Amino acid sequence: MTTDSGDATLAWVVVGAGSAGCVVARRLVDAGHRVTLVEAGPPLEPGAVPAGIDADNSFAALIDDRWYADLLATRTAGSEPRRYLRGRGVGGSSAVNAMVGLTGDTDLYRSWGWDDAEWYSRHHLLPLAVAGSDELGRVDRALLAASPQARRAPLTRRGGRRVTSAEAYLWSILRNERLDVRADAPVDRVEIDQGSAVGVRLVDGELVPADRVVVCAGAIHSPAILLRSAVDVDGLGEGLQDHPAAALLLELRRGVVGSDHETAIGLSTSTIVDADPIQILALNHLGAEPGPGMLLVANMRPVSASGTVRLAADDPTTEPIVDFDLLSDPADVETLRSGVRMALDLLAHPAFDSIVERVFIDDRGTTTDTLDSDEAIDDWLRSHSADYVHASGTCAIGRVTEHDGSVRGHRNLFVCDASLFPTIPNVNTHVPTTMLAERLVAGWTAERAR
Repeated sequence: MTTDSGDATLAWVVVGAGSAGCVVARRLVDAGHRVTLVEAGPPLEPGAVPAGIDADNSFAALIDDRWYADLLATRTAGSEPRRYLRGRGVGGSSAVNAMVGLTGDTDLYRSWGWDDAEWYSRHHLLPLAVAGSDELGRVDRALLAASPQARRAPLTRRGGRRVTSAEAYLWSILRNERLDVRADAPVDRVEIDQGSAVGVRLVDGELVPADRVVVCAGAIHSPAILLRSAVDVDGLGEGLQDHPAAALLLELRRGVVGSDHETAIGLSTSTIVDADPIQILALNHLGAEPGPGMLLVANMRPVSASGTVRLAADDPTTEPIVDFDLLSDPADVETLRSGVRMALDLLAHPAFDSIVERVFIDDRGTTTDTLDSDEAIDDWLRSHSADYVHASGTCAIGRVTEHDGSVRGHRNLFVCDASLFPTIPNVNTHVPTTMLAERLVAGWTAERAR
């Protein structure tokens, strides 16, 4: 164990108020600890939620101050860096994601030693609800008709509106005297004295002291904070993964419209095809109504794990250098190619033919007619592959951290977010990250009870 026992009540600093940080703060307060939750971005409180976040449209939630506008990432070897979407502010990526709430493969968790994963999948506080029939969009309905493997995805929402991690975990305890939420307070580094974390230093120079520090800033910013803190652990910032993906843009036929309810709520995502290891996600529009739709094809079990997060400078206001190195293993190209062929077969179904005029593979008007061979598909994937915004693995358990999330070689310093996954989960990472946080903090609070 790499922690110091002492007073039954400890002062914890939790860095980052996203999918994991909200869980950690809530459960520590429930256990009687004092928690300072520091978040780089703006607050998210009852009665003051931006309309885009409070709706049911992931595109409307992409508000300027709610994501890291200067964060760039290289996806594949030889490609140019492009913006990488990460939620910023209380609620983190749960405030801007597509709300897909899948649990993942319990056998995968079991291989990590999580024999209790199923319990945590049932006992987290995130609401999950599928779209009603009257909410299904045009692309949803076509995909459900075309594929026997298609289903309505559970979404993290209630009553037709998004529920963020902040609402699910923090709002009910905001007035608890043991919780201090400090938004717009970006962290420079963890202060470490003789191998023990003693607090965090904010970008403005303020020291926030603590008995224990938990870094929950995500798979990109958590390793960056630790690297700036001079944490010297083999593998830190390495092993970066995401689900490699390919986008097929759907030009809808003239006169094809959705239901009045669909247009009103702007539901952008609700239906998926699960064909392990491929997921095909239906997007009814890309932020504007009417407008093009999309099928996003993703490899949910990638082999490639050679991505990295490195510091560009010691300055905390400078974003790190992010290189995913997607598709570096030929097996990943082959898997994604098979997914693209699956999607093209689905698009040939009468349900899609009745609503889709043309299908494009880039923003220059190139159509799928050019994907006439394995080689052509592979070339397209290597030059145009996207990510699924599921960054994982840069502080992996068993490499950088112990199984309780403690950083190797350090006392009172923990990490708790998607950076801990030894391999990327085979589903969208929001719910697995919530489960991870529930599981780890249960262990920390059980230690207090002993």
